[in-house]
Amino acid sequence: MTKPLKVGVIGANWTLFHAAAWRNVPGVEVAAICTAHQETAEKAAAENNIPTPYWRIKDMLADPTLDIINVGTRPVQRYDMVMAALAAGKHVYNCLPFAVDAVKAAAMRDSQLSRGLVGAVDAQWRWTPAIRRMKELIDQGAIGEFFTATIHLQLALYDHDDLIYTMCTHSGTTKPYLWLTEAASGASAWRNFGTHTILNLMYLFGEVEEIVGTSATFVKEMHFPDGARVRPQTDDFGLALLRFRNGGLANINVSWAMADAPGYFLEVCGSKGRLVARDAGFCDSTTTLCYGGTRPGESGGPVDIPDRLFTVEGTQFSRDNAPIFIVPLTALLADMARVIRVGAGDASPSFAEACHAHRAVEAAVLSKHTKSWVRVDDVA
Repeated sequence: MTKPLKVGVIGANWTLFHAAAWRNVPGVEVAAICTAHQETAEKAAAENNIPTPYWRIKDMLADPTLDIINVGTRPVQRYDMVMAALAAGKHVYNCLPFAVDAVKAAAMRDSQLSRGLVGAVDAQWRWTPAIRRMKELIDQGAIGEFFTATIHLQLALYDHDDLIYTMCTHSGTTKPYLWLTEAASGASAWRNFGTHTILNLMYLFGEVEEIVGTSATFVKEMHFPDGARVRPQTDDFGLALLRFRNGGLANINVSWAMADAPGYFLEVCGSKGRLVARDAGFCDSTTTLCYGGTRPGESGGPVDIPDRLFTVEGTQFSRDNAPIFIVPLTALLADMARVIRVGAGDASPSFAEACHAHRAVEAAVLSKHTKSWVRVDDVA
């Protein structure tokens, strides 16, 4: 019998969703959790049926039974955790934003590759059934020669009266994700949402050659029911035009503070057709797909998404019971576990892909100041 892969989770907020998804993967056990304090670690472990609590990262990484470390926490804290986990010989699942700058992104990628470990990042869109079907159709020639793509991610995380984006805590309560507004956290609409959109486009069309963009902070002050006020230090909006190495173009529009936010939208156009994916939220199992061609009658008809794309090997997931968000996340984690067991290849999305996407985001940030196109390869 194959030895189970054991996962240690850092953080007791968003990463608890990861723990739930890991438990869906056959042959994987969530064996440990680490938070900053003993009382929170022990409580999180007890409430989530996780055997071993840790409150010091070094103690978790010294655990010889752990194979994979799932790194959550704020972006600015992740680099040291990822590098320490890799140095301890652990495979790593890292959240997005992947890094806070291009140098640290490259260092994590290089450490993972040089040690022969598996690195995956928290960008599950490519495992969403509709996006997987879109990729299949593109590869089969449905749109012909690729011309352009448009991708939007607009969510109303702040509705101008209250911050509605919440995170689960170890106590089961919710609170605002206020670190998104803090410059020191390493967050921004570009780093958080822009990285997701670029990794999505890379899955379909490959690496980015150059980019021009800008960003803004439209919500100058956030007001809360208790009277508290917060002045955001990070941009809540990003806009960019990018050129792929294959010559195609794409435009990106991301924001977490838009009124009547439509959610996720992706349109890809070519010489023979157009594919459009839509989702009212964060591109999950409910995403729809339509196709329009150059012939009469081929105007935006719905595309059937095969049942097989809603399944994850070893689980009971199907089109009829696919949990929103959990199916693509479970598929991503199952792929990482498969690569670890096979001992060859890399996860999808990989650290190398995340590093390139992060450099593209940093190129967009630089472009705002230079007011010109910036080559991704020139971002150090």
